[in-house]
Amino acid sequence: MDQFEPSPQLSHLPYGLDTVNVLFVCDTQRYCWHLARHLEQLGCTCWFASTAEELRILIDQHSFRLVVSTRPVTTQGSLMGLLRAPERFVFYSFRVEDGCLWVQALPEIPDGPQLSMLRPSEFMSRLDDIVNSNGQSRNQ
Repeated sequence: MDQFEPSPQLSHLPYGLDTVNVLFVCDTQRYCWHLARHLEQLGCTCWFASTAEELRILIDQHSFRLVVSTRPVTTQGSLMGLLRAPERFVFYSFRVEDGCLWVQALPEIPDGPQLSMLRPSEFMSRLDDIVNSNGQSRNQ
């Protein structure tokens, strides 16, 4: 369990109460490194958990607006109970051929499709929207 080390050129970014905290749930940071760097460039603070215990500790210590998992987060899965929270967005990846698709697990979309798959570019755009909407809600 640890926080991603910010790259030197990102050390000037404001890390404070208005920063979007992002939790990555995966076996190794290597799988999330590129995505974490992108979110850090947007001003997010990124955390990493590889076990259920690390996940519980981080959720108790921080308020996460966004969770990105390389493990499935399904209705009947154990991760869903740990990650469900008001105003939290949870996505997980689904491997296909040489890449992956992304699934939004939370918030659940009422009367929407049971499973909505996002291509990587759509997923990145969705993350940007979530981070940017957090900044706009702070400024209102």
